[in-house]
Amino acid sequence: MRRRFFLVENPGAGVAGSPLVEDAVRLLTKAGASVARCPNADIPSARTAVRKAAASGSYDAIVAAGGDGTIRHAAASLIGANMPLGIIPVGTGNVLAHEIGLARTPPAITRMLLEGPVATVACAEANGEPFLLMVGAGFDARVVGALDQRLKSRVGKAAYAAPLLGAIIRPVDTLSITVDGRRHVATWAVIANARHYGGRFVLAPRAGILERGLEAILFKTRNRAVLLAQLMSLAAGRLEPVHGGDIEMLPCARAIIRARRPVPVQIDGDAFGTTPVEVDAGTREVRLILPAATPAIRR
Repeated sequence: MRRRFFLVENPGAGVAGSPLVEDAVRLLTKAGASVARCPNADIPSARTAVRKAAASGSYDAIVAAGGDGTIRHAAASLIGANMPLGIIPVGTGNVLAHEIGLARTPPAITRMLLEGPVATVACAEANGEPFLLMVGAGFDARVVGALDQRLKSRVGKAAYAAPLLGAIIRPVDTLSITVDGRRHVATWAVIANARHYGGRFVLAPRAGILERGLEAILFKTRNRAVLLAQLMSLAAGRLEPVHGGDIEMLPCARAIIRARRPVPVQIDGDAFGTTPVEVDAGTREVRLILPAATPAIRR
């Protein structure tokens, strides 16, 4: 049973005032665990602190409390280390929490951190930077780039409404995507390392963080009404590939996304510059603490 934790957190993640982190820390302490908290710092300093904590021998696990972006930075700092990573999902989408089947309650999180099994998960790379979940170019990256973070901290997912509308009504992008050597044209591309997207929605059913390999989801429509219908289908869990049509889904090991003019890119829900971006399944791994009953373990 793990007893010594090093906690790195993003106080700006999720909706302001959420008690989830404090409640989880309280339950861990009540169970006899100790929790050392990393002082709030910029991303490079936090990543350095995680590496030092992992190498110190003073902890049984690193815990990242925040959204998927915060978790990604902690994971990137632990690649190649034997130290496991646990999560307290307090972001807006919490894709990784859905991926591993973690209930967002203090008792469930505490049980997982103390006793949950550890699995090796695949970290892919975008322009050499590790990620766990997905890379998007075009539509979703424009939404992320236009998001008002202060508004999101007050109202949560409702803050996405205006950026979504803005991304839908603007002229569509034209992307050239090379998937394992074969060229495709799309208006929006997501290269997924995980099944879930945007929270609980399943976008890439053939992908999964416990298996090495990516899935390229290429949206090709230039019709705004069709795009809106596709988004609604994704939200309803009915998005299906149409080979040679508006959506194509391709398993891949490597994808390169280019555009004549720079197009925004997001990585695990955070803005990540613009095209070109090279995505590779890579060989990097991180040890992740999972709930005992996670669907990934059952598969």
